[in-house]
Amino acid sequence: MVNLYCTKSSYPKLNAQRNLQGRTHYVDDDTLRYHKSRVLSARVADNGLLFAITTSDALDPDNSRRGFRYVIFDIFGTVLERPKLEDAFRTHAQALKAMWKTLNQINAKAHTIEAIHKHQAALLREMAQLELQVDAIDNTVRSDAATAKSAA
Repeated sequence: MVNLYCTKSSYPKLNAQRNLQGRTHYVDDDTLRYHKSRVLSARVADNGLLFAITTSDALDPDNSRRGFRYVIFDIFGTVLERPKLEDAFRTHAQALKAMWKTLNQINAKAHTIEAIHKHQAALLREMAQLELQVDAIDNTVRSDAATAKSAA
């Protein structure tokens, strides 16, 4: 079940992990470790329709240079906005300022309604495909049972 985002911890990494669990692997421990990233802030936005984090990220494989970025997620855990690594900010304050500017430009309610409709359509297609698979199994089972009866 998809729920609105809410504050789940005062610790940014834990707040991000609890809110995004089951929606995206973006802030899982293994992912953060692999990308040498740290979650610096995590917050609910637009009445729980959006979730935003700021991170400190390695800018090179040796982790000798670091930069700051923000990431904005919709209710399904889809990344709506994130600067590219080469566009990382020099300071956390710059990343926060850019994050708020971007958040203020997003119509969260309209985006969420559109995302819900897309997910509904995808779920209907998935269920139709599953129904076809189940029908095929059912016919096969009946055929196998009839074959077994006639062989006996």
